[in-house]
Amino acid sequence: MPQVLGWVYFSMLTKIFFVAEHPGTHGITLTAKVDLARYALFFIALIAIAAFGYLLNDLCDVEADTKAGKPNGLAGFALFLRLIIVSVPLVIGIVAWLELNRYPDLYLPLKKLTNVLFCAQIMALVIYSVQPLRLKERAEMGILVDAFYGHLNPVLITLCVFGFSGILRIWGALVITLIVLVCFTKGIRNILLHQIEDRKKDLEAGLNTAVTKYGPWRIINFINRFLFPAELVFLLLLTLIICTHIPPCIICLIGFSVVSYLKFSGWKLGYADRRLVEFKFTYFMNDYYEAWLPVFLLAFLAVFRHEFVFLLILHLVLFPSFIIKMGKDFKAIRDNFKTEEDY
Repeated sequence: MPQVLGWVYFSMLTKIFFVAEHPGTHGITLTAKVDLARYALFFIALIAIAAFGYLLNDLCDVEADTKAGKPNGLAGFALFLRLIIVSVPLVIGIVAWLELNRYPDLYLPLKKLTNVLFCAQIMALVIYSVQPLRLKERAEMGILVDAFYGHLNPVLITLCVFGFSGILRIWGALVITLIVLVCFTKGIRNILLHQIEDRKKDLEAGLNTAVTKYGPWRIINFINRFLFPAELVFLLLLTLIICTHIPPCIICLIGFSVVSYLKFSGWKLGYADRRLVEFKFTYFMNDYYEAWLPVFLLAFLAVFRHEFVFLLILHLVLFPSFIIKMGKDFKAIRDNFKTEEDY
């Protein structure tokens, strides 16, 4: 959720910097009833469809999870009740989305595309889990579909729903292209790491994942030598291109980079144990997307439009992970400088 909110805040920032592209639009307001309704319907639809995907995956995994000894929330219910439990969030999500479509849309060229992406989200969740396709068990295809519905498509839907300004311009095309690359590489990295963690139980269940097919060390090498560097390059390019119109965005990446370097004692990595280094940088980039970026984008919004200060405070209260992680990071940095040898 915080990551999706981050792209909502990004769309708001682009409206401030590209307001001239939309005649009759005078900035952003969160006080209008129609705006609040659209935000509510959007998040209800997105959360409900995500819940549907999670439950559908559990429904289709009951037999495999039982075989592997993995807990499954639906295993204790009869088939009829399982189907009802899975169907309820799907119905809620579709109804909320249809209601969202009733509101006047300032960005008509994006409306059909948004509906296509929403339908693609549901289809991806189905073909990932349900036989006969069940791409979850088809190694490479499972990875691609998981990255699509879990990381890429929700971002694209968000940008379309909230009218990412400049999307039809050259600048917007470059930004969208790099967002696709960043989210896709991030998504592949996350599902591969998740499969590494689950490899023993997946082997017991007889699942054909990328990790059970190629082995964990080949996957780790692929992540560290190709996927992770590619993600960093795409993210840097994305940030630099965004900064040509929204300069403050570079501050967030610089701040995160400095804190991460100090937290991981970057000056020691050159002579650290190879295996330790390979496992050191697994999920840490997720902190940037899910904690740092939403907070900093909202802080930039509050600078340009002071009425967003209350939203920044509300975000930090509802999603305190940024403050918690910052506290842990600064404690780790302090611990890294306890003696002269640490410098």
